[in-house]
Amino acid sequence: MSTNSLSANDIKSFRAILDGEEYEVPYHRGEVLLDCMLRDGLDPAFQCMDGHCGTCMVIRLGGEVEMRKNNVLSQRDLGAGYVLLCQSIPLNDEVLVDCDG
Repeated sequence: MSTNSLSANDIKSFRAILDGEEYEVPYHRGEVLLDCMLRDGLDPAFQCMDGHCGTCMVIRLGGEVEMRKNNVLSQRDLGAGYVLLCQSIPLNDEVLVDCDG
């Protein structure tokens, strides 16, 4: 099975780089990346949790995500691979985000 054909139900985890270490974070269906990281005891930067401040902006190094909403990132940011942890849901099991970048 190709990872591109996975549904959100099939995604078990994603990877995140935080404070120089790479973590495999369990994915909980329907949750955004930030909530999964917090549930797993990680402490990425965040503030509003509503897509308005940009504090949780990270660069997506792999995989695909869908942002529920975006009120802060420009088209240039999006084109460079930036996403908001508080609004991003993984679309495949290859998601890797760099919280240090």
